[in-house]
Amino acid sequence: MTKRRTPALIKVVYYDLKRQLLNLFLFLAVVTTAMTVIYIAHLNRNLTSERDELLSHRDQLDREWRHLTIEQNVLTEHSRVERLAQEQLDMRKPKPSDEVVVPWP
Repeated sequence: MTKRRTPALIKVVYYDLKRQLLNLFLFLAVVTTAMTVIYIAHLNRNLTSERDELLSHRDQLDREWRHLTIEQNVLTEHSRVERLAQEQLDMRKPKPSDEVVVPWP
């Protein structure tokens, strides 16, 4: 009886990997590509969320600006300023007799 020798496990794995090198490379490429797609999708979702928040903030600032513009127009209305000057500061238009002309030297 002759003993049949079985190859070592490491040699078998090495030869199998050598024969399946293209398949191994393709497997690693697919896994790497899948992880890259997942990462890019995550970044895209984060950027979209941040963009939506910034647009919302811009709209809020735009509304506030419009309200402040309206308030400024109301507060600077001439008749209102004149009425407040008369009521609170007791200011009146001067009479012609109260006018004083200052001579120019």
